[in-house]
Amino acid sequence: MKYLVITILVVLAYSCAEPMLLNPEETPRGIYVSYDAISWNINSEDIEGTPVTGTFDAPANNVASHDVYVKRIYDDGASESDYMLLETITDFPYNFSVDGNELAALFGLPVEETFANFYHFNCEATGTNGQVATFDNLEGELIAYPTQMQGFRFQAAVVCPSDPSVIVGTYTAVTTSTFPDFPDPVVDLTKTIVIDVTDEEGFYSISDFTFGTYDHFYAAEGWCPYGDWEGTIQDVCGKFFMVETFDYWGETGYGDFTFNADGTITVVGGTLYGEVWTAVLTKQ
Repeated sequence: MKYLVITILVVLAYSCAEPMLLNPEETPRGIYVSYDAISWNINSEDIEGTPVTGTFDAPANNVASHDVYVKRIYDDGASESDYMLLETITDFPYNFSVDGNELAALFGLPVEETFANFYHFNCEATGTNGQVATFDNLEGELIAYPTQMQGFRFQAAVVCPSDPSVIVGTYTAVTTSTFPDFPDPVVDLTKTIVIDVTDEEGFYSISDFTFGTYDHFYAAEGWCPYGDWEGTIQDVCGKFFMVETFDYWGETGYGDFTFNADGTITVVGGTLYGEVWTAVLTKQ
């Protein structure tokens, strides 16, 4: 159960002022590539001027090459391509950049057909000793925490200009939810939720992505503090969903937003741990 890991997290929290990369020499394979993302949205109105960019680095200086593969997700997520080799990196640090025209050409498409598409990048590092490291054999801590900047799997999207008036506001959320560590669901839990703009176009903050359910279940048992758990919403050409959102224990949160004819918004979400909820938001 979640409360069993609280002690471990407290020790980690006080062990250093800021999260740091694990020592690659102490991992089973000792091969690690980091990726410091700079931009991950390609603007459909400025394809060449808004590439996907970031910096790959090999902290232990024992990586001979890093293969970057990419696949295309389209048809509102219903279809996907095979992975294609985009490039092989042999020098670190490496300033990575790929624009929408280059990605469309890789898949043999006119760039207009990639609007509202996602690109999933998957990488394989080959060490100087010939061993291969992938996302699937990384240490769990390197995957769970974004501050570790793992450079093996990341995502980008071709986005359209976003209209904040569609989603920004103060809402009353009414939520039904089930949690794996509790036998009974909560029904019609009420919570005030604020959705606001951020410094980056197409990204919005949500004051509590759990819609009060963590207070109802976990905080009431003393497993986590009371309070809001802020999340991030992304708009990709009118599709709104949670991104880069994590709970008290570092579990990834998710949520898809549906805009209803009566003006309400339905959010179906949860975390990868197994909590699930459906919230109906009514603007105040």
